[in-house]
Amino acid sequence: MALGILALCEATPRLVLSVLGGVIVDRYDRLRLLTVIQFLCAVPVFAMVVLYFLGVLRFWHIAVLETLLSIIRSMNPTASQSLLHDLVPQDELMNTVALYSLGFNFARIVGPSLGGVLVLWIGVGGSLIFYGVALLISGFELLPIRLSVETIIRPSSDWVHEIREGLDFIRSSPLVLASTLAAYALSAFVGTYQRFLPLFAKDILKTGPAGLGALTAASGIGAVLSLVFLDAVGRRWRRETLLWFSSKVTPLLLVLFCLSRSLWLSVLLMGLLGAAQILFRTVSRLIIQVEAPRELIGRVMSVFLMDQGMRSIGSMIMGAFATIFGAALGLSLCSVVSIGFTTLTFYRLIGWPNWLNLTIVNEPGSNRQRTL
Repeated sequence: MALGILALCEATPRLVLSVLGGVIVDRYDRLRLLTVIQFLCAVPVFAMVVLYFLGVLRFWHIAVLETLLSIIRSMNPTASQSLLHDLVPQDELMNTVALYSLGFNFARIVGPSLGGVLVLWIGVGGSLIFYGVALLISGFELLPIRLSVETIIRPSSDWVHEIREGLDFIRSSPLVLASTLAAYALSAFVGTYQRFLPLFAKDILKTGPAGLGALTAASGIGAVLSLVFLDAVGRRWRRETLLWFSSKVTPLLLVLFCLSRSLWLSVLLMGLLGAAQILFRTVSRLIIQVEAPRELIGRVMSVFLMDQGMRSIGSMIMGAFATIFGAALGLSLCSVVSIGFTTLTFYRLIGWPNWLNLTIVNEPGSNRQRTL
């Protein structure tokens, strides 16, 4: 129950304040805002350090400080991803967003493992100090960066009007709306599958900790492989095609994983699933980077990133399905729901099948063109 409450304290501000954070990101210097966020995040962390070493730290302290930390960090993903547009040329955005997604997921996989090792080596208090110092270092690293794009600080105006501007743009851009709704569906019905891997390892695949470790690692390796795939086809396939492909393949691979009774086949499918998941997130974020105007990108990105808050809802949905139908059948049914929702979304918003065609490219060394 305590862990569930802390998860709620972490997820709720991110879900509730995400759009408001997008308005702030669009109003002010994104680089300096991101820098300030790193320093402010260190405040509740070091407050927890002090309470811990004084021996007075209680659960309600942790809940309050976790909520405060989540409120501060609610703008962090929006500011950092909106900043990518100003840091690299547009023709390099695909690789940049892919590397960003890879780094984020690598940290999400390695971070908890590293935290567990640090607790053994330097204790809980030492681990909290390590985290706070890491935040300070990241803030100081951002200070010397200068952008070639001049930031225009917008005067304060009606916050509700600015939020409506972002929502109106999303509604008027079918591709952005489709990618956002697909992200919500994948987060709610597929995104938290890794939390159920211990069930598959123990009850279905009949393996031990080594098998569970292989399944977990395969997802991270697959994320790296997705970069290879993007490098090979990213400049030739249309973004709509990549979005459709990844949104369908991700839940389909989860269904195949649920059907597998072989450990090594499951490891292979888990690697492909990790690759497809990163592919979808990379392409959907790239679509926002390209389609959204610079003055709106923070608000549009903040609405998209609410899919991270949807993972909390998704955990309950997938948990309920797994409880009623069993882990394998329950997660398979969730995947089918995701496929049906995204199929209907793309058909209604983008159309079928014209948008599925790949792009027309010039053949190297000639003036001829061919349709892929």
